[in-house]
Amino acid sequence: MSFVKVQGVVISARNINDSDKIITLLSDKLGKIDIVANGCRKPKSRFMASVQMFCYGEYVLTTGKNLHTLKESNILESFQGIILNLDKVAYGSYFLELIDNLIEKDMKNVHLLALTLKTLYILLHGDISLLPLLRVTFDFKAISLAGYMPQVFRCVNCGDSNGPYVFSAASGGILCKKCVDTKELTLTAQELNLLQTLKNIKLEDLHNLNVSSVLVMNIQNMISFYIRNYIEREFKSLQLLKVLS
Repeated sequence: MSFVKVQGVVISARNINDSDKIITLLSDKLGKIDIVANGCRKPKSRFMASVQMFCYGEYVLTTGKNLHTLKESNILESFQGIILNLDKVAYGSYFLELIDNLIEKDMKNVHLLALTLKTLYILLHGDISLLPLLRVTFDFKAISLAGYMPQVFRCVNCGDSNGPYVFSAASGGILCKKCVDTKELTLTAQELNLLQTLKNIKLEDLHNLNVSSVLVMNIQNMISFYIRNYIEREFKSLQLLKVLS
């Protein structure tokens, strides 16, 4: 029996009986893994707090082929303040569901883990008014780190860097007017600028970005359609986001 110590974020959890659950952890050493947490649902379990959604901790596991077993845990940051606000719960649940669908089991992506941690930190401590901008920025950066980065600086087809452009999810980014067959709406200068800004801006600098809610919504619609083009499923967490919006 071999033991391994990892650090990671609980991105999903499901009950398997009255006392046990399986958590999915985005970890630093093993990537996305499933872990059996025996007895964690019992009132006096020492694991109860460390297997909650959003929790970032240190976990000692016995390794298995498909499932690992939790032996010890230490909470580094619970992020449980998120659950005190319905808006933050909705956005946080969406962030974790997107991550869960972007990365395959056992796939290691420490950059995606770092992005998730930073996003949860801003979600916990940031103002609610920032959430739509945080979401579209997270979406852009997460899909980019997962290997689906949209091209937003030149035409995907011919390389033209002068524009004007349209955004094409099917093509993987922006297309110049010469390379577009359909009569799609041209990106405004503000829309193109925000798309390009999302690639490089640091999450901690988002509060300095002065953009309208309409502009953020327009870009979110583009990025959401782009994500659906690669992940052909509906996210359950989006239902609550739609209700709140």
